[in-house]
Amino acid sequence: MSELDTARMSSDFGLAEQQGREAKLLQVYQRENPAVALVNMQPFYATPIFPLVECMADFTKMEAQARRMMAQMASSHSDTPVNVATFITIGMVAEAFGASVEFLPTGEVAVLPAFDDISAVRHLKPTPVRQLEYYSKMRAWVDYSQSHIGTDYPFWGLDIQGPFSVADTIMGTTNLMLAMYDDPELVHKLLQMITDVSIELHSDHLAQAEHPGFPGRNFPSISENVGLVVSEDTPMIMLSPDMYREFSLPYVNQLSQHFGGLSVHCCGDWRLKADCLLEIDQIRAVQLHGGPGEFPLPSETEEDSVFAQVGQQICTLVDSNVISRSDEWAKRPLDFHEEYLLPRLTLNPPNWLIVDIPEADPATNDSELVAATKAGLAARL
Repeated sequence: MSELDTARMSSDFGLAEQQGREAKLLQVYQRENPAVALVNMQPFYATPIFPLVECMADFTKMEAQARRMMAQMASSHSDTPVNVATFITIGMVAEAFGASVEFLPTGEVAVLPAFDDISAVRHLKPTPVRQLEYYSKMRAWVDYSQSHIGTDYPFWGLDIQGPFSVADTIMGTTNLMLAMYDDPELVHKLLQMITDVSIELHSDHLAQAEHPGFPGRNFPSISENVGLVVSEDTPMIMLSPDMYREFSLPYVNQLSQHFGGLSVHCCGDWRLKADCLLEIDQIRAVQLHGGPGEFPLPSETEEDSVFAQVGQQICTLVDSNVISRSDEWAKRPLDFHEEYLLPRLTLNPPNWLIVDIPEADPATNDSELVAATKAGLAARL
């Protein structure tokens, strides 16, 4: 039996159950009353059956991969919604400015800079989004998916890279940083062009998708429009607060205003930029990789901690990975959840919380862990 046949047999899932899971997440995203949702993000990032380059060349392979992901989401005992896979968005907007996109055998995407001198922006004209090779493959996959998988479940929508992150990809970090001092006017011109293309590309995707998912990649996505996702790793980690407010915040705000709000993904420790985060217009949620290796969580009740302050104002998605768990728990996600994450979350619970539950095996689930986490957090919310 082929991978596709196996995946097709196991990806059926009741719409009533899907609606129930989406309703739980909507309570958190809307921030009307304190609420918690538990999700298993493992299927979203599971090792692919086929490399991305093979999926782009043969959509039956992408379908097998998407159906496997759907089946793993459906089997979860948590509030994980079923989403239909999309391609990684990294590189799509940068390609419009001449950056070349390479697809590695590991399944990752590498983007090579287009130019190193900011003066190139004076004559730069971005390519229309429907003429971009990578994004055109995405459009073709959306059509194929809607025909072969159907439209009952929302896509795991695109993650917009913040304009500053795209500029970093286009020019390279050192060149962009120097240009911010040498010719800030041209840097702003580039950032505005990137913002415009980002809006064009994502608007085109939303118009094409019959059942788009919100907010998009990095977050569990639902059918209700709760705004979109923007990845702000580079500026949130590398810029000072003042530089962030000058070179990133105005353009992120344009995205938020256009799409009705944003949820922000950011790797690393961004506590020094928390005030900047909360200045984003219509900010709805933030994702952080909780743990001593990235974003340390308070070990005592600290109402004035960054984690507590942010959690009182916006939705917080807390997950972990091999880096954030540090060497101590790197290969022990279940122990990390029980020994580090859950105790700290119950000390300083955000008002609106989404927690990644590291189920030991998505096929069999660890329902006891899910139940224990719900009980522990419910007592504090």
